Amino acid sequence: MKALGGERFLRATFIFAGFALVLGTHLSLCIYYLNHGFMGADEGFYAIAARSVMEGRIPYRDFAYTQMPLLPYLNGLVMEIFGYTMATQRVVNIVWSTIGLVAMILALRQRLGRWEPGFVAAFCVAASPQWVTLQAIGTSHGAAGMFLSLSAAAVLSTFPHMRRVIAFALFATMAVGCRLSCAPVVIPLGFALALETHNRRRRLAALAIPLGTAVVVFLPFFITAPQNMIFNVWQYHVGSSFDRRVLGNWIQWWQIAPAAIVVLAAGLTTVPALIKNKGWTLLLLLLAGLIGVTVTMIPRSSYGLYIAPAVLVAAAAGIAAAWSTAKARGSHFRHVVWLLPLLALYHDLPVTVDEQVEADIVEAAQYLKENAPAGPILTPLPIVAVEAGREVIPGTEMGMFCALHPRKRTLARRLKMTTVRDLTIAVKKKTPAAIVMHRRGAAWNFKWIVPSLRRQPRKLHGRLMKAINTEYKRAWGNRTVWVYLRK
Repeated sequence: MKALGGERFLRATFIFAGFALVLGTHLSLCIYYLNHGFMGADEGFYAIAARSVMEGRIPYRDFAYTQMPLLPYLNGLVMEIFGYTMATQRVVNIVWSTIGLVAMILALRQRLGRWEPGFVAAFCVAASPQWVTLQAIGTSHGAAGMFLSLSAAAVLSTFPHMRRVIAFALFATMAVGCRLSCAPVVIPLGFALALETHNRRRRLAALAIPLGTAVVVFLPFFITAPQNMIFNVWQYHVGSSFDRRVLGNWIQWWQIAPAAIVVLAAGLTTVPALIKNKGWTLLLLLLAGLIGVTVTMIPRSSYGLYIAPAVLVAAAAGIAAAWSTAKARGSHFRHVVWLLPLLALYHDLPVTVDEQVEADIVEAAQYLKENAPAGPILTPLPIVAVEAGREVIPGTEMGMFCALHPRKRTLARRLKMTTVRDLTIAVKKKTPAAIVMHRRGAAWNFKWIVPSLRRQPRKLHGRLMKAINTEYKRAWGNRTVWVYLRK
C-alpha cells in the first residue's frame, strides 16, 4: 500500500510540475510582454468593435470590421463586465490562449494515455517568445488559437462520437468566426471525425452538423450587408499592394514557434506508417497542422505571424503522430524535444519598450475625460476613444485603416469607411471634439489607402494636417500621442 501511495504521489507531482512548467512559462512571458510589448496596429479597432456590438450595432452593416464577425461578441461580453480598456482586452486574449494550451494537454492525455505528450506539445508553443507576444496584445490570435485548439481537442478526445461532433461544430465555427484563415485548418479536422464512424448516417451527420452550424451563424451577417462583408473579410486582405514573399517574412514565420514546426516535421515522417496502419485521424490531424502553417503564407501580402493560431495544432499533430509509433514512445530521444524552444534564441527576441504603452493610452484617455468637450473624437487609435468612453467620427472605426482612395468616396460611405477628403472636411467644420494623433508613427496618422496600403496623395494628406493645425491646438502629449483641442 505504501508503494502504491508513493507511486500516486510521484504521478501527482509529475502532473503538477508539467502544468507548472507549461503555464508558468506561458503566463510569465505573457505578463512581461503585456507590460513591455509594442502596441499592435489592430488593437484599437478590435476594442471599438467589441463595444459597438454590445451597443447593438452589427458588423459590416453599421461599421467596418475587417475580420470575421464573432470575436467582438466574445470579447464584448467579457469587456462589458470588466471594462472596455486596453488592459482588459490584452488580459482576455491571454486567458483565451491559456485555455487553448490546457485543452490540448488534456486531449492528448486522453488520446494517448500519458501526460508527457500534451506537456511537450504545449511547451513547444508556450515557450516561444514571438508567439507569446501575439497572445499578449488585443488582437484575434488568442481567441482563434483557443478555438482551433478546442476543435482539435474534440477530434483527439475519446468522448462519445456525437458529443465530439457537436463540440467540434461549435468550436470550429467560433474559430472561423474569429479569423477566416482558420477555415482551411478545420476542414480536415471535420473529415477526421466523420471517418471515425462506419455508420453512413453518423458520417453524414458529422459533416452536416458543423457545416449547418456555420451557415446558421454566419448567414445573418451576410444577408444584412453581403457586399460589405465580402470586402471586409476577403477583398481587404487580398487587396494589399505589398509582396511580402521575401526571406525576412519567412524568418518571421519560423520565429513564431520553431519548436512546433520541427515537431510537425518529425510527425510527418510517420505518414507511411500511419497509412499502413490506417491511422486516418492522425493523418488528417497532421494535414490540418501542415495547412495551418503553410496555407496562410500563400497570399503575397501575408505576414509570417499569420500562422500563430495554428501552431499549437501543428505541435499536437506532430507529437501525437510520433508518439503513436512504438519507437517514438520508448525512445530516450523524445526528451530532446523539451530543448527545441531554445531554437528561438538563434534569432532576435521580440522588441520591447521600457515604458508601458498602455499607461500612455490611459493617460491620454484621462486627459480627454477632464479637458475635451462632449462629442466624438478623431483618431487613428480607437483604443483611446474606448478608454475615454468616447465615440469616434463615423467611418473611422477602423482607425488608421479607415481611409479609402480619395476618388472612392461613394464606396467608402457604403463600406462605413471614409476618405482623407472627408476627414479634412470634418476637421474644418470642427466636428471632432478632440483629435488624438500618434506621435511617432506618421504612417499611422491616416496615411494608408485601404486596402492597397499605398500612401495617400501627399497634397491631400498635407491638407488634412494643415486643417488640424489651423482649427485645433496641440494641447497635450506624452510619449505615444498628441492631443489636439479646438481653438
